[in-house]
Amino acid sequence: MESTRQAKIARLLQKELSEIFRQQTAKTHGVIVSVSAVRVSPDLSIARAYLSV
Repeated sequence: MESTRQAKIARLLQKELSEIFRQQTAKTHGVIVSVSAVRVSPDLSIARAYLSV
């Protein structure tokens, strides 16, 4: 079960990563990258981002 802090960090990472990918893929037409999920470890030391290309 994910704690409140983990969920907040995951949402923030997802938002920031999606903005980075949006800026980088704006130069290449026809490529869409979305951050579908972010999972953060209980000690907040590891984050896994799942992408959809």
